[in-house]
Amino acid sequence: MTRVDIILVSYNTADYTVRAIESVYKETKSTDINLIVVDNNSSDNSVELIRDKFPDIQLIETGANLGFAGGVNVGAKAGQAEYILLLNPDTVILEGAIDKLVEFAGKHTKSGIWGGVTLNNDLSLNPNNARARISFKTLFFSATGLSKIFRNSCFFNHDNYGCWDRQSERDVDVITGCFFLTPRKLWESLNGLDETFFMYAEEADYCIRAIDSGYQPRVTPDARIIHHGGVSEVNLSGKMIKLLKGKAHFIRKHEPSWKQSIYKSLLLAHVFNKYMSSGITSFLKKDHKLVHQEWKKIFEQRQTWLAGY
Repeated sequence: MTRVDIILVSYNTADYTVRAIESVYKETKSTDINLIVVDNNSSDNSVELIRDKFPDIQLIETGANLGFAGGVNVGAKAGQAEYILLLNPDTVILEGAIDKLVEFAGKHTKSGIWGGVTLNNDLSLNPNNARARISFKTLFFSATGLSKIFRNSCFFNHDNYGCWDRQSERDVDVITGCFFLTPRKLWESLNGLDETFFMYAEEADYCIRAIDSGYQPRVTPDARIIHHGGVSEVNLSGKMIKLLKGKAHFIRKHEPSWKQSIYKSLLLAHVFNKYMSSGITSFLKKDHKLVHQEWKKIFEQRQTWLAGY
């Protein structure tokens, strides 16, 4: 039986996807893997390039953009391995990271979800591998800018566990879906990812549902990958609107009604502050004008993303 089904959802990321696949095969030595690529109706040459480079790979064309959750669920249903590994197309496996993550999972079976450490292309730390559950604290400090000012504080930047240097193992609330290992038995008991989350926060929803079922996601510093992030989005507003929609949808699903308006108000405050501060910066620095225009679009579409998916 195959040990790990690796699910990679592709959407207009041809060159990145090829690079990711090459790194999987190069760096995975001791784990029996089955790599399943799900293409969400890319308009670039993703399908042709993948078929040409990897003629034996399992490639599924959805014929429509199903979003991340929908694409992953299609891929997961096509496999039958003991574990399911979600892997973004804009990643590069380093130093046997998949082998190390599977080994780590075998030592911490009660975790239910396992992740590693993400790096930028220059191998500097990218702290977005894991984060805390959305709460009043994380939203308030983000809205006021304190999480950015005190980015190395676990109190003010609890969202990204600011004081954690990623050099040690740690239990976390949410493991990012770019490098996310879970057993098929748990996956099937939770019915996979919730497809009402088109993109962003679906892995947070899965992790919280797993925690509610008695599991505790855990990260190892030994499994390291490069993660570029957001390469399928061409602009800031496109990415942020989906991200904010995901957060608003998560709040609506997991928080009591009396908290929802408070939490969404803090999301709005965060965007408003970004809009205003970017306006001041663009007045002083002309090259920041485009950033201000993007935050203006995000703020103007607030009713859309506050409603969630």
